[in-house]
Amino acid sequence: MSKTPAYVIISWVFLILIGVVLGYSYFFYPAVHPINCAIKQFTGKECSTCGFSRAFSHYSHFQFDEGKKFNPASWHVFLFFILQFVLRTLLIAHYTFVSKKINSLLIKTDVHISICTFLLAFLPLLF
Repeated sequence: MSKTPAYVIISWVFLILIGVVLGYSYFFYPAVHPINCAIKQFTGKECSTCGFSRAFSHYSHFQFDEGKKFNPASWHVFLFFILQFVLRTLLIAHYTFVSKKINSLLIKTDVHISICTFLLAFLPLLF
């Protein structure tokens, strides 16, 4: 029995975490989110991610225009999470069903795609 590579284990962890975020977004509708923005509670000012939970809820119900009203930057972040969910699923499926190996080219490609899409999604939030 071979040992599962760390990269596959990390992919499982991210797949589960992203699945929880997407599940939270789907099951808690915009008006009934149980978690409020901590920054807004302490400072009284909205942060660059205010409205993301409500926007994600709309996106997960295919109400894209409504979601963008809460925070226009949320769309890119939502797409990043969807892409990561798909990439993690494909990587795990490849390891499980196609080859019990993960070669370095696959890892490098995955890392480059992940870094580029992360920067595209999150850099606008900093400025």
